[in-house]
Amino acid sequence: MSHRVSYEDAIYALKSNLEKALGDNYEVEIKKEVTAAYGYVKEIFDLVILYNGDAICGVDYKGDLFPQIYFSRFKDHLISRLQKVGLKYGIFYCGEKNDSFFWVRGNYEYKPFSFNNIVESIKGNQACGIRFTPDDVRDKLFGEKPQKLSIEKVNSIRALFTEDNLEYDEKTASMWLKTDAEDELFKILLKQKEDTESIKSVCRYTSLSSLFLIMREGSQVMCSITCMNDKGETSYADKYVGYGAYATSSDTIKENNDCFVLSCCNKEIADTLTMWRLYGNDGKGVCIEYDVDLSIIDNNEFFFAPISYGTKKNIHSELDLIRDIRHWNENGWRFALKRWFIWKHFFKSYLFKEEQEIRLLYIRASDSSEGMEWIMDSTNGIASRICKFPINEKNFPLKLKKVIIGPKCPEQGSNVDQFNFMNNQQKIMPNNLMTPAVTRSSIEDYR
Repeated sequence: MSHRVSYEDAIYALKSNLEKALGDNYEVEIKKEVTAAYGYVKEIFDLVILYNGDAICGVDYKGDLFPQIYFSRFKDHLISRLQKVGLKYGIFYCGEKNDSFFWVRGNYEYKPFSFNNIVESIKGNQACGIRFTPDDVRDKLFGEKPQKLSIEKVNSIRALFTEDNLEYDEKTASMWLKTDAEDELFKILLKQKEDTESIKSVCRYTSLSSLFLIMREGSQVMCSITCMNDKGETSYADKYVGYGAYATSSDTIKENNDCFVLSCCNKEIADTLTMWRLYGNDGKGVCIEYDVDLSIIDNNEFFFAPISYGTKKNIHSELDLIRDIRHWNENGWRFALKRWFIWKHFFKSYLFKEEQEIRLLYIRASDSSEGMEWIMDSTNGIASRICKFPINEKNFPLKLKKVIIGPKCPEQGSNVDQFNFMNNQQKIMPNNLMTPAVTRSSIEDYR
C-alpha cells in the first residue's frame, strides 16, 4: 500500500533540500509573506528563497496535480503574483513525482527544469539551465521549424553555429554568435557573398542641386536615418521581428543620430525611365555612377549590401528566420543578436522592391573626426545630422565615376557643358575630351 506524503512533510522536505543545495547566503522560509517595494501589495508563498536577506524566489507546491491542466487555468495568476511583488524567480512543484517548473522575470511561461538546473540557475543568479552544445543549437533553431529559405542558405547559416563562434552568458541567459560570424549570417541573408561582382559599381539618383553641392563643396554627404523620406523604413524590420516600433528613448535617439545612409542601386538600372520617374525628380535630376572600393567595407564603420525585400504583405522569409531565432526560448536560454542594430537597416517592405537598393551604412564612432553638421530637413521637417566625407577621401568607399543629366533637366545641354567645366576646375571626377565625366541621358522621348 502506497504512503501518501502530507503537505506539511512535503514542504519541510523541499525546504531542507533547497537549503542544502543552495548553501551559504541563502535562506528558505515557509509561508513567507513578500511585500512589493511600494508596500501595498503582499503575497504569501508556500516557500520563499532569500539571498542575503532579500526575497528572490516564490515557490508554490500543489501536490497531486496534472501540471498542463493546472497551468492552462492558473498560469497567469501564478505569474501575476510573482510580478506584483517583484520577485525574480518562481518555482512550481506538483504531481506525484514533484515535477518542477521554473519561471524567470520577463518570461510569460513556466519552463520544465530539473531540480539541479533550478538550483544552478539561482546560485549563479542565472536564468537558465545547462548550456546547449552547438549541435543542440543548430537542431533547436533549424531542426523542427519549416524552412522558408533555400536549403543552401540554411545550411550555410547552420555551419556558422560552431564551438568557436558561439558565446554564452548564464547571468543573462543568452547566447550569441561572435561578431564576424553574425555579420556572415546577415551577409548570407542579404546575398552579399553571391552579389560581390554586381556591387562593385553602383548608381544613385538624386537632384540637380545635390550634384551641384557635391561639386562645389568637394564632399559626399550622408544623412542620418532621421532624414528618411519614409519613416516606416526605420522601424519595418523591428516591427516584423517583434523588437518594437520606432522608439524615442535617449539610447535610440543617439543610435539614430550616429547611423548614416546613402541609398544606391544596381548599375544595370542607370538611366532607365522608371527610375527617373520614381527617384530622379521626374527626369529633372541626375544619375551618379560610383566605383566601389570593397576593401574599405570593413563591417566596423562602413556596411554595404543589397537590401532584402519582402515578397508580399507580412511575408519576408529572411526576417521570418530572424524572428524564429530571436524568439526561441528553451530551458531558460535565449539567442541574442548583438549586431541587429546595424543589419536591421538592410530590410524593407515588398512595396519598395523596384528600387533594387544597395545601401551604404555608416556607423559613426564616438571618437570619429568626420565633419558633422545639422540641417532642417526640408522633406520631413525634422532637425537632422549629416556627415560629410571629402570626395578624394581614401577611406570613403564610393568613388565618383560619372554623371548622367536627366532627360527632362532644364537646359540639359548647357548643364552638361557647365558641370564638365566645373569638374575640370574642381577635379572631382576623372575626365578627358574622349570620355567626359558628365553626359546627357540617352532617353529622348520622355513624357
